[in-house]
Amino acid sequence: MRAWQAANLDGFIELLREDASYHMPPWREWYQGREAIRGFFETVWANFGGFRAVAIGANAQPAVAVYARGHRDRKWQAHSLHVIEPAEGGIASLTVYVPPLGSKLFSAFGLPTA
Repeated sequence: MRAWQAANLDGFIELLREDASYHMPPWREWYQGREAIRGFFETVWANFGGFRAVAIGANAQPAVAVYARGHRDRKWQAHSLHVIEPAEGGIASLTVYVPPLGSKLFSAFGLPTA
């Protein structure tokens, strides 16, 4: 959560196993391995002005609710839910529910959307 909120890409990537996977239902897009995941985040994080992360649980696994704002926005908006599959050696998989579905799931976890 600290790496995400600080947009610390190196810190985030270090948490992943070498063979980690990252997928984003309902999109069909997915990434396999640290370098592929890094490449995705290098382009995506630049589109945002900041992140806030809230620890939650989902499907008996650790998860994070992420709020984001644009470069010109002051208001935080519900963005995505990240379900983490931990394993020996780091995070094995991240399943990320992105907009429009992700932000709609916040209320199911008792979280505000803004």
